[in-house]
Amino acid sequence: MDEIVIPVRYYKDYQGGYEHGFENLVLPFAESAFLLVDVDGGYSVKDGTAHPTTENYIAPALTAARSTGMKVAYVHNDLRLVADQGNIACELWAKTKGADIAEAWSSKEEYQPQYAPCVAPQEGEPNFPKWMWSGFRDTFLDTRLRGWGIRTLFVVGYSRRACLHYTCAEAMGHNYRVILLRDCSNPPGEIEMPDTLDEDLPEGGWVNRMMLRQFEHLIGYTTTSAEFVQACKNRGGSSPQ
Repeated sequence: MDEIVIPVRYYKDYQGGYEHGFENLVLPFAESAFLLVDVDGGYSVKDGTAHPTTENYIAPALTAARSTGMKVAYVHNDLRLVADQGNIACELWAKTKGADIAEAWSSKEEYQPQYAPCVAPQEGEPNFPKWMWSGFRDTFLDTRLRGWGIRTLFVVGYSRRACLHYTCAEAMGHNYRVILLRDCSNPPGEIEMPDTLDEDLPEGGWVNRMMLRQFEHLIGYTTTSAEFVQACKNRGGSSPQ
């Protein structure tokens, strides 16, 4: 059987544990896919320039996945069909984000997500629009993944406290094994609030630290871009296609 062997990390949340666990998972390659969450605009591309994380971590991992023939899928935000003043999410975000989200999206007659060339979708790689945080809510992502026979998702993208987190949580709820490439998202300190920043933490603050801890003990495993790239090179003891 063609397999991919991936080193993973998780968190042991029980008496006698309370520390990270590490092991190598041996997984059927044909049941694995690479999912990119909101790797467009916003966090990922600013002023026409790719975020360093996008260019230096996400792009190499994506290239490695493609080199093996692994299935690739994308999800991105598109709120145009639900952006109105009666939408409770828009009501809340207008207060918590200080912007009229409904007006911003409903005024767009056309919308195409903008990608840095190093992570742009290629022909045959589906890109599903979503209206909420999760890439599984009211989209056809699950249908496509099940059609491919996928059981394991390698996931990258933005943001760890919102769309990336909720997409991964719902993936686990749909019975997918989720492996997050933890350095393929917001770097230390980027998604913090002023009162959660903490330079003494390796994550740069408490939001990043707790979102990652929540993920590693409730949702799935994590690995790194370099470990994923190496796993793709070593897959099944064969060379990449």
